[in-house]
Amino acid sequence: MPHQPFLQGIQAYWDALGQPGQPPELGESRIDAFVDLLHVTSTAAHGFRLLETLESTYAAMAVGDSSQPWRLHWALQVGEVEPFVAADLEGLIFLADTIADPEGMHRVYTLKDGMRGDLEFADLTNALRWMTAQVQRAKGELDDAQLQDIQSEASALLDDDWEKGPTSALYIVEELLDTPLFEAWDAISRGQWPLVESDGTDASVDREDGWQRRLSLWLTRRFLATRSLELPEEIGVSDMDAVHRALVDHLIDFEQAIHAGDVPRIIDQSAAGDDPTLARLALEWIDRHDSWRTAASVPAPEEQDDFAEEPPPFQHTPFTRKLLQALSGSLDRMVEQGELELDPDRKEALLIELVTAGSDARSVKHMLKKLTSTLVDSEHVEEIYPTDDQIQDRLKEDLGG
Repeated sequence: MPHQPFLQGIQAYWDALGQPGQPPELGESRIDAFVDLLHVTSTAAHGFRLLETLESTYAAMAVGDSSQPWRLHWALQVGEVEPFVAADLEGLIFLADTIADPEGMHRVYTLKDGMRGDLEFADLTNALRWMTAQVQRAKGELDDAQLQDIQSEASALLDDDWEKGPTSALYIVEELLDTPLFEAWDAISRGQWPLVESDGTDASVDREDGWQRRLSLWLTRRFLATRSLELPEEIGVSDMDAVHRALVDHLIDFEQAIHAGDVPRIIDQSAAGDDPTLARLALEWIDRHDSWRTAASVPAPEEQDDFAEEPPPFQHTPFTRKLLQALSGSLDRMVEQGELELDPDRKEALLIELVTAGSDARSVKHMLKKLTSTLVDSEHVEEIYPTDDQIQDRLKEDLGG
C-alpha cells in the first residue's frame, strides 16, 4: 500500500487543482496510484496529464516517417516509463519509472528536446510536492522564489550507481534513442547498412525487475551489429510482455527480409494501409529497394563500408547558440590547461563543426560521443592530448551534465 507521505502528496495535488472532496480510489501500488491520479485530473486547469504514446511506431520507423517523434515514443514504450506533461511546461516530458529502485522508489526524470533535462526526482512523493507547487505557481498562489525553494528541496541529482547502467529507465531510453534502428531501415532500402560495433557482452537472463527492457536493449544492439536475432536459450518470446514481443517480432521480420532479399512484410503492409503518409513512404522505400536489387545483394557485415547520412545544413536555434557558448568556454579551458593546441583563427570554424555535430544528436550521450569524435578528428585541431573518455567527461562537466 502507498505510504502516508505519498497519500498526503496525492491529497495536496488534488486540492491544488481545486478538485472537490477526496480523490477517488486509486491503484494499490504507488506507480499505479500516480498514473490513475494523472488520468482522473487530466482535464483540470494547470494540471499534468499522461502523454499518449504514438501507435504504429515500427511501421513509421521502417518507412522513415520523420513527421512525428516515432523514435522517442518507441524508446519510451520499450523503456517501460510512464510519460506525462503539463501544458504550462511546453517541451518538457516527465518520465516516471514503472520499475522501483532498490529502495522501492519510482524515480522521475525529464526530457527536453529529446535530451535529459535538469529536473529529476528520487521518488513520486517529491515529484508530487513539486507538481503541487507548480500548479500553485500557475494559479498565482506562489511566486517564482517560493517555487524555486520547493524545487530545490524536492528535486535530486540522480547520478548514483543505479543510473550508470541498464538498471536505470533513463539509461535504457537514451541508449535506445542512440541505436540506429531508424537509419538501418533506410540503409537496407539502398543496399547499405549502418556500421554498428557489437559490445561483445552476453544477455543478462536473470528475471529481476526490469529484465525485459534490459533484454530488449541488448537484442536491438546485437541485431544491428550482426543482422541476426537470437534469444538467449533461457528466454522464450512467450515469457515477454506485449511491448517486448512486438520488438522481437519486428526484428524477426527485419532479419528474414534482409537475408531473403525481399521487401519486408511491414513495408508491404504499410504500402497497402490506410495511412496515406506511411503508404507513400512505403512505396518510395520499395522503389529504392527494387532499384538496387537487380544489380547487387546486401553485403555481409564484414564487407560493408560505413554508412552515414549527410548532416543537415547548420542553422542557429536557441539550443545551438547556447551550445556554441558552452563549447567556446570549454575549448578555452582546454587550451589554457595545455590539453588542446588550437590556432585561434580556426576556433570559430571548429565551433561550427562541433555545434553542427552536436545539434544532430539523438540523446545527450549520443551528443557527447559525436562532439568527442568530431573534436578528435577535426582538421582544425593541431593536437589534443586527453583520451576520448577524458574528453567526454570534460564536455559533460562543461555542458552542465
